Amino acid sequence: MPKIVDHAQRRTEIVHALWQVIYLRGIDAVSFRSVAEAAGISIGRVQHYFPSRRELVLEGCRQIAAGAEAPEPGDGDASAEAVGGDAGAEGDASAEEGSAGYERAMDRLREFFFAFIPAGEAMRIGASVWYTYVARAVMDREIGEIIRAIDRGTLDLAARHCRRAAAGADDADIRRWAMRMIAMAKGLAQEVMLDERSAASARETLDEELAGFESWWR
Repeated sequence: MPKIVDHAQRRTEIVHALWQVIYLRGIDAVSFRSVAEAAGISIGRVQHYFPSRRELVLEGCRQIAAGAEAPEPGDGDASAEAVGGDAGAEGDASAEEGSAGYERAMDRLREFFFAFIPAGEAMRIGASVWYTYVARAVMDREIGEIIRAIDRGTLDLAARHCRRAAAGADDADIRRWAMRMIAMAKGLAQEVMLDERSAASARETLDEELAGFESWWR
């Protein structure tokens, strides 16, 4: 029986080796040979999946960008708004449901922004490779398009998370607040990467800003 080859998995393994080269030696050190050595495979195997160095570098950017995308909350989540009803037990139940929905929305909002902060070696490696691609985006149109698309999607998703927690707030205000929080989270992530502050300190600063979000709209 012929061996079943998972080509998608092999491409991903090669991309992981690419990231290792970028992290340890920089993007200019990327070659078929350096990636093959990092992956422990032949140069021919790398070329089989990626016919050019350019395509390999771009696929690395696409995959790390895809990994940065956060899942959209399910449609079955409870609304953050309390559902009106008759007075008495039914009204109390609705209020509790609304409060629980709000807390879930705030928890997800907190998790979303905390995900920017690199905590642990694996996240620091990923962030380092990501910053390398961001820097290259300044002079590389295709990489720039990938990065900008992710940034636009990140803002849209942050705004949706905020909207769930601040039902009824003005949409323009929501997007401005989301944009400001993203900028803060990115800045804090950079400070963590440069060992200017700890990941715990960065999360504490984000928590303080989230407390301001609650007081702003409630």
